[in-house]
Amino acid sequence: MKRQLPDSIEIIIQIFVDEIARILSSRLYGIYMYGATVFPDAGPIMDIDCHVVLNEPLREDDRRAIIEVLQDLDEKYPHVGGSPDAYFVLLDEAKTTSSPQHQLDMTMFDTSWALHCAHVRAGRYETLWGPEPTEIFPPPSWVDIEADLMGQLDYIEKHLCYPAYCVLNLCRIMYSYSARDVVVSKQFSGNWGAKRFPEWKPLIQAAMKYNAEMRYYTKMTCREDDSLLEGQLRDFLAFSVDYINIIRKRNTE
Repeated sequence: MKRQLPDSIEIIIQIFVDEIARILSSRLYGIYMYGATVFPDAGPIMDIDCHVVLNEPLREDDRRAIIEVLQDLDEKYPHVGGSPDAYFVLLDEAKTTSSPQHQLDMTMFDTSWALHCAHVRAGRYETLWGPEPTEIFPPPSWVDIEADLMGQLDYIEKHLCYPAYCVLNLCRIMYSYSARDVVVSKQFSGNWGAKRFPEWKPLIQAAMKYNAEMRYYTKMTCREDDSLLEGQLRDFLAFSVDYINIIRKRNTE
């Protein structure tokens, strides 16, 4: 592993990999993990992100068995986020630059596919099962990356009920545009944002503290931090959008 993981996270990963391999057998091509679990500077792990790549479509009994595994992990490990946030995608689709369809829920597509590919191509992944992903996760273009970044910005605007998540992801999007580099953690981006924008430092630090204490799962509260996050989030969103638009305009001139 690229970072030392808590025992509970290691257990979740092992159970998940073993059960998925048992259920799918030869229909499984590989399991690839990315996100906070592979960034040494990422801070507390709020979720486990991965792709499960399939040689063929899931059968209905596969779906039922996989959902049972995920539900069981959610029930046993709610304090660390439960089951992995996994996309089940077909190998043939994973070799293209188009957003692959989520085979466990056919109404969903990986709308951050370019960003995920960028992380894997930069070596920010762990192979949990199967061969190294040399034939999949194609190099993304900046056009595709920017489309995903705009999609994330749209998601944030619609989910302001998660203020700490929104603040740190806004920092990550601003850094990605500023440095033209998307392979960074929220923790890194928060530290960058606090230094780059001192006027927003208290807000960003409140968001980082929220994540560090894993309040999403522990239900801990801090009246001062919560008030700051709720009171300034919309202003920080407007500031972030203006900052991003300035960079986008500069890049097209």
